[in-house]
Amino acid sequence: MSASSALSALLDDFEDSRRIFRGDPAIAGFIAAVDAGIAEWENTVAAIDAGGDAAVRLDAVSALFALDDAVVAELRTAEDMVRLRVGTASHRLLVGLVGVRKELAKENAPVVAMLRRAVVLGRRSESRWRGSFGRQSAQVDRDLTLEELRVAVRAFVRDLRGLLDLLREQTRLA
Repeated sequence: MSASSALSALLDDFEDSRRIFRGDPAIAGFIAAVDAGIAEWENTVAAIDAGGDAAVRLDAVSALFALDDAVVAELRTAEDMVRLRVGTASHRLLVGLVGVRKELAKENAPVVAMLRRAVVLGRRSESRWRGSFGRQSAQVDRDLTLEELRVAVRAFVRDLRGLLDLLREQTRLA
């Protein structure tokens, strides 16, 4: 299931009680996380285009949609409340949004894998143990991988923006 279909299903579950969306911190936290993900990927591509080292940006993008400790604590409470069937709509919303973040992390993984591959090929192209042909071949492979990465990042960022547009439209948040 993609993140957009998971979000659509979640929003459809709340068709009758959308008034809770307006001030809910879970929505604001989700929007902030997705905005941060968009910014990190755009900064990563800009840094690579400027001649920066892709390995430096790897840590920043690999854990983009990971849950921090505060969210995990809130999630445990919300899951317990939902499981015991005493949870509010806000609890159900938080559990659903965490599920969408997990889907985003799954969709982020192939793009991060491309970046890792480019980093490995970049190291191979600088290896003294390879002959000049091996280094040149690794450079070509690295450049091709970086171009594929740019295309994949553009598509991923477009999907993230579409996800935010859907959420903002459905929740009527600016």
